[in-house]
Amino acid sequence: MVDLNQFYEWQKQDRYRSVSIEIGNPNDNTHFRVWVYDFRGGGVNSVEEIDLESKLKEREYERYLSLKQKFEEGV
Repeated sequence: MVDLNQFYEWQKQDRYRSVSIEIGNPNDNTHFRVWVYDFRGGGVNSVEEIDLESKLKEREYERYLSLKQKFEEGV
């Protein structure tokens, strides 16, 4: 059984965080998924899997490279 208190504690650390829990669905009554949000969402099964900051940094870096290339070509 997953300890849901760990998600509650994670959410309390920042007012912009939230947690959503899915239990069961019409095709699978054993379905269990926890979604965590911090302006970006992602599904995890434990708090240890939450690494939103590095995922955000990756996306921002990719965007930076794209913009850098775009503006250097125009020079």
